[in-house]
Amino acid sequence: MAERKKAKYPRVYPKHGAWYWSEPISGRWIRLCALTESETTLVERLAAERKKVERPEGTGDMRPLIDQYVREHKDKHKEKAWPKYGEYAGKGFRNVNVADVKPTHVTNWLKVKYADKLAMQRVMRAFLSGFFQWCVDNGRRDTNPCGEVKLKKPKARKTYITDDHFARIRAAMLTVSYTRGGETRTQIVPTGPMMQCFVDLCYLTIQRSTDIRELTWSQVDRAVGVIHFLPSKTEDSSGIAVDIVITPEIEAVLARIVEIDGGVQRIGTAPVVHALNGKAYGATAVRSAWDRACERAALTAEDYTVKDIRAKALTDAERAGYSIESLQIAAAHSDTKTTQIYLKQRDVPVSDVRLRVPKSA
Repeated sequence: MAERKKAKYPRVYPKHGAWYWSEPISGRWIRLCALTESETTLVERLAAERKKVERPEGTGDMRPLIDQYVREHKDKHKEKAWPKYGEYAGKGFRNVNVADVKPTHVTNWLKVKYADKLAMQRVMRAFLSGFFQWCVDNGRRDTNPCGEVKLKKPKARKTYITDDHFARIRAAMLTVSYTRGGETRTQIVPTGPMMQCFVDLCYLTIQRSTDIRELTWSQVDRAVGVIHFLPSKTEDSSGIAVDIVITPEIEAVLARIVEIDGGVQRIGTAPVVHALNGKAYGATAVRSAWDRACERAALTAEDYTVKDIRAKALTDAERAGYSIESLQIAAAHSDTKTTQIYLKQRDVPVSDVRLRVPKSA
């Protein structure tokens, strides 16, 4: 294999001392093996990679139309997982023609495919609703079947991270302990300090984790003393923006980030919170770091998520005496009802009713 300058297999090329396969759908270059490896190894690796992208094409027109819909609209969606929804739906409806789909078909597929995942049912219904509306707009059918699809609403999340647990998770982000040769050792987590800053900014600004991940230094307006946020969740709906005052606590976190960056103040569209390569963290990376910290803190059973940080921040602010109107502004909610519901889910009332067991006269 080492002597050949090109492989006899389609889309396989030598590059940087290894064989690479140019994956036909995404165009990605996938490393197969070193040039010095045997041809058997090359064939096995190529077969494994091909298997990942192979799919049963089906007999209907819905799958290729979903492919077209995703190609045309993927750049309009910030969520990296959005194209994956097209893969799931395309596989499920590969033998179906778009014109024949009825609400009951969508309902049955959602409830069977995602039987125990109510949130995913709603995500996929939203994707299919957008797809069928695109079909209506392009004259491929007259109605959107998802308009008649009714799903059970997931139970409201009531989890609240206690102060002690929050502190333990933050601390667990910095180090990891392991046992080797009967001896327990502690190792520094390289990304720990930055991830801790991420958690702190989520809490102190009361913003969604997505907006902290995507926060850039251009939004940090020290001349006015605020951080400008246009929450991603409201960008395409209410359009509500919010300016968060740079409190001494927030300024301290920003200073820690500059210190982590070697004392260099990054500017412009550079992400405030970033990975070791300087790029913004993806949702998966943040979630993994949080989950690992919860595991090291022995809090896995609590099922805490990154989104619970915002819930804790709002609840703590209410308990500190801030008005519901102030919290509405901070959370960029369109009305106080949303904020009140958000808080009621986590702040359990305490009854002071006192009774005595009746006695006979």
